[in-house]
Amino acid sequence: MFNLDKAMAQWRQQMLAVGIKSPEVLDELETHLREDVERQTKSGTSALQAFDFAVQNLGKANLLKNEFRKTSRASSAMEKLMIGICVVFVGFIVLLSAITVFLCYASWVDRVMASAAVTCILLVACGWRLAVPFLPMISNRRARWGIGLTCIAGGFIASSLYCQFILPHFEFGPDHQLPAIGVWAVFLIEVFACTGVGLLLTERQREIWKMNRLPRQGS
Repeated sequence: MFNLDKAMAQWRQQMLAVGIKSPEVLDELETHLREDVERQTKSGTSALQAFDFAVQNLGKANLLKNEFRKTSRASSAMEKLMIGICVVFVGFIVLLSAITVFLCYASWVDRVMASAAVTCILLVACGWRLAVPFLPMISNRRARWGIGLTCIAGGFIASSLYCQFILPHFEFGPDHQLPAIGVWAVFLIEVFACTGVGLLLTERQREIWKMNRLPRQGS
């Protein structure tokens, strides 16, 4: 006797074999299949024939191709966003390390403070991807983008508050230069931005860029 759920499970395995591994894409395609099967069975078609026709119709409608294009566009946009953020922070790092540390500060205390901030910025820039697997996976697309972009914007807000309420407590010196502790404002932006980008990544994108959490042995 034909079992629709079993047939759907086998169909999903076939989709995984051809490279469609995103749960969101598979769920959407399966919904189309089930709706088509239900529509045909109501008209008197057997479940087996309805399932076969639904699979064929899915291919004829080019839904698989459209879903691939949709996933590719999302991956491309995310990749451009990640590259853009990396370029911005590399520029900040180079500028701050070259000008702020070596040219603006004569005191060793200030140089150590600024150098420590630059070092932390470099560590986050180079190793933030290691923290992505520990971030929560947000399945809902709107919620994922809303939370991710809010987190990125929160970095600029936190940095602004830091400059407004923390920096005024430190003397700027006779030449009114930015205190070394001010460099940490960039670190705040970077941490929030990297966290936000990590939250924007889908499960498939984490798998592609190898940012997914590895399963524990024996589990």
